[in-house]
Parts: sequence; C-alpha cells; structure tokens
Amino acid sequence: MGWLGEKLCFGFGALFTLIVIVQAALTACKGGAWGLLALVGLALAGAATVAGLRFLEPHRAFPAALFSLRFLIALGVILVFGAQPVQDFQTMYGAACQMAQGSREYLHNDYFYNWAYQTGFVAYEALVIRLFGESLLPLQICNALWMAGTGCLVYAIAKRLLPENGAMTVSLVYALYPAPYFLAAVLTNQHIAAFFYYLGFWLLVRKNKLTLPWAALAGLCLSLGNVMRPLGAVIVLALLCWVVVRMCSWRGPGTLRAGGLLLAAAVVYFISTEFFSWLVQATGLNPEGLSNNLPLWKFVLGFNLESGGAWNQADYNAYYLLPREEAGEQMSQAVSQRLSSLGVGGFLELFWKKSVTMWGSLEYLYWGFGHLNGEAQVLGSLTLSQCLSLLNYLNQGVFLGAFGLAGTALVFWLWKGCGKGLRLPVMLGFLLCGYYSVHLLIEVQARYRYFLMPAVFLLAGAGAQLLWRRWKEGAWPAPETLGRKKEKIPLT
Repeated sequence: MGWLGEKLCFGFGALFTLIVIVQAALTACKGGAWGLLALVGLALAGAATVAGLRFLEPHRAFPAALFSLRFLIALGVILVFGAQPVQDFQTMYGAACQMAQGSREYLHNDYFYNWAYQTGFVAYEALVIRLFGESLLPLQICNALWMAGTGCLVYAIAKRLLPENGAMTVSLVYALYPAPYFLAAVLTNQHIAAFFYYLGFWLLVRKNKLTLPWAALAGLCLSLGNVMRPLGAVIVLALLCWVVVRMCSWRGPGTLRAGGLLLAAAVVYFISTEFFSWLVQATGLNPEGLSNNLPLWKFVLGFNLESGGAWNQADYNAYYLLPREEAGEQMSQAVSQRLSSLGVGGFLELFWKKSVTMWGSLEYLYWGFGHLNGEAQVLGSLTLSQCLSLLNYLNQGVFLGAFGLAGTALVFWLWKGCGKGLRLPVMLGFLLCGYYSVHLLIEVQARYRYFLMPAVFLLAGAGAQLLWRRWKEGAWPAPETLGRKKEKIPLT
C-alpha cells in the first residue's frame, strides 16, 4: 500500500500547486501593466536557473558564499529600511524587555494567557536583549543570521536530492527570492523557527542510513522550532505519514529499522515539547507553560466566509474581547454555526478565497515597510510605494516559477515514482499537502507562506533538474539517476 500513499501525496501536491499557480497568475494579471513585471521576474528566475545548471561547478567555498550572500542582502534591507514592531510584534518585544529586566509584568496582559506558547520566542528575544541591550538592531541582525542559516540548509538538503550543481542552483535562486527579505527587519518568530525546522529535516536525511542519535537530535530541533512558532503538529503529522508510507513499502528489515527511527524522532519531539513547556512554568516565565488557551480562535477566523478566513475586526470585537470564562463557549458555538451554514458550495468558495489570500495574493508589505513614507521619491520620479510594488510583482514571477517547477517534479514522481532510499520527495510532498490543507481550516495571512517556501524551492530544484536532463538527453531520466552519479546516492 506504500505506492498508493506516494501516489496520493504527489497527486494532491500537484493539485495544490496547480491551484496556487492559477491564483497567483490571476493576481498578476489583475495588476495590469504592473503584472507584466511578474513575467520579468519569471524570466529572470528561469534565466538564473538555466545559467546555474549550465555553468555552476562544485566548490568548497560555496556554502560560505551562500551564507554571506543571504546575510548581506538581509542586513542591507535592515540597515536601509529598518522596521518598527507593531501589533503582536510590539507586544512580544515589550514583554521581552520586561523579561530581560526580571519583571513579570507582561503576565498581566491577557495576550500571554491566551497565547502562552509565544513565551518561548519572547524568552529568546529577552536573552538577546539581556546580552546586547534594548536596541532593535541586534534582534534584526539575528534575523539575518537565521535567514542565512536556513539558506544553507536548503543547499544541504538539496544535495540529498539533486546533483551538486542542481543543489547550488536551487539554493542560489532561493537566496535571491525577494519575499523573505520583506520580513528581514520584522521581529517575527518565523526566521528562527524556519531554521530549526529545516535543521531537523536535514538531520533526518543527511545520510542514507539514519541512526538513533541523529534521529533524536532531529526531534529536538523540530521541538525547538515549535517552541519558537507552533507549527510542529503539522510537521510531525507529515513525518508520521512519511513513516506509514515507508513502512507500507516493505523492503526487508531495513524498512522496519528506518521507520522505527523516524518514530523515535517524533517521540523525542513530543517529550522535548512537554519538557520546554514545563521549563517555562518552572522558571516562572509563564504559569500556563506553552499552551494555547484559545484554540478555537484561529478556526473562528478561518471559517468566516465574508473575510475569506483572514483576521477581521468584527470577529475580534465579538469573540476575542469576551471574558475568559465565556470566550471558549462562544467561539465553539460560532464555529459550529459557521460550519453548519456553509454547505458544499460554501466550503468550496471559502477554500478558494482562503487559498487566494494565503498563496495567490502579493506579499503584504505593511509589516516591514508600513512605518515609511510611501509617497517619498526614491528613484527618479518613482515613489517608495511604487518601487516596493515593482519588487512585489517581480517577486510574484519568481513565486510562480517556483511553484511551476515544483508541480513539474510532483507530476513526474506521480507518473514515474520517486526511486528508493529515504524518499525525501515523499516527505516534501506530505509537508506541502499538510501545510496547504491545514490553512484551509484556520486563519490565513500571506506571510504564513514563509515556512513552506524552502520546501517549494527544493521541489522546484528537482523539477528544474528533470527538465534540464530531458532537454539535454531527449528523454525523461529514471528517478534513481537524478541524484549524484559519482557517489551513487539514490534519490532519497
């Protein structure tokens, strides 16, 4: 039955990528003349990919160069544009300053009762503030470091899937992808969380044979990512699906051993998560630990057809501001009422709207640039707002190219299978399907796509490599031959 799990994984993944491509293309078309810039971005990304596959040669200095490139671009954005924390980011930064001073005054804010799980990230910010002071710059420089580290992890994971020049190409194109830099100066937990999540993924696939210490370390890293930003449930579910598919694809005792080690990583994740929650309570950082005391709030927003599943003031006033003892019951009733009133047509409309908001829309620039004067002239007669829009549409083209190539890889694996080994494509496919699906249920924002984009670019790298080989050799390559030939590493 393992083959069926793989087919479903790749089939739904291909369907989701097609939906994203259609919606993102429609958004670009609605931009009129600005939308032509998406074609320019798509052409530039394509040219960079072809040039990389054609001319890049393996070099020991590449990881250091890649790290430096991504760090310097992020640092440049930080130093030129800066950012002022607003809304939740301001709340967490203020709490971090109090925590660094030894104060627990922030606990009087209902925010840290409702969303106690944010305490982990606040503790990280407090540590940086304790070491370097309350200036925003040290925290922003840390953002740049985490972003650079994630870029190197994309390269390291890609090496387990692609030839060396293919891994170099996809990691370089990802390093030039504009969207993450829009958040470079924002005090968001997305940067550090993404680093630890992808570090966990890399530890799982770094070798052909996984060992218990590396599996345990991977589980710990996934747990640290969850402490920073609670996406772990979706990720571990994808990991468990990966285990089930692997176990069903029985290939002897080695299959049982590999599945057991992946399960061990999941067990370590759950134990570590509970330990970190206990530690937050024991140290007095938050008596609620890392819990979520308003679990239905994201669903209240997510099932609001009028708002398309996005945050809205009406729900905030009607439900979020309720007293603690009433909020849970009222939210439960709201979710039940909205579910019962939608019907099949309503669900499809809601899911389409949410997918547009989450995946098809342009990047939301308020977080990183909302503090600036958009009418200021910065490039000839062009205002800052116009320049940012130009860059946003170029970014949309790169985004379209990444999903287009990712879809190519998924369709190919659906058709041909993905070879032997650890089956990294299956893990990436389940990750895409799980992350896309869960955001059909909960609140959506464009910035939430940040986490998945490294995985999309990894899939895009495989798609680009497949098309490159098809063009050079005149035939589709066998899945087992896609990886590095000299080291005989299978398509993992």
